[in-house]
Amino acid sequence: ATEARLMLTVHDTGVGIEPDDFARLFTEGGRGKDSTAVNVQSTGYGLFIAKQVVDAHRGHIRAESAGKGQGSTFVVELPRT
Repeated sequence: ATEARLMLTVHDTGVGIEPDDFARLFTEGGRGKDSTAVNVQSTGYGLFIAKQVVDAHRGHIRAESAGKGQGSTFVVELPRT
C-alpha cells in the first residue's frame, strides 16, 4: 500500500535556477549564482534548514525551474501520519 502524503507547492516568478545551481541548493551555505541579486543578505541557509526539517519528518523536498528568469517551484512532500 502507498503511504498517504501531504504535498505543498510554492511557485515564484523570480530569477529561476540554472542547471549548475541545483547541486548546491539544499547544501549548507549553498545558493545560486543570482540569489543575492534578489536578496543581498542571503546566507544560503534557508533551503538547507528547510531540508533538515523536511528530512526530520521523513519527507522530501525538491526544486524545479525552467532556467534563468523562469521562476522556481519548490515541492515539499510529507507523510500524513
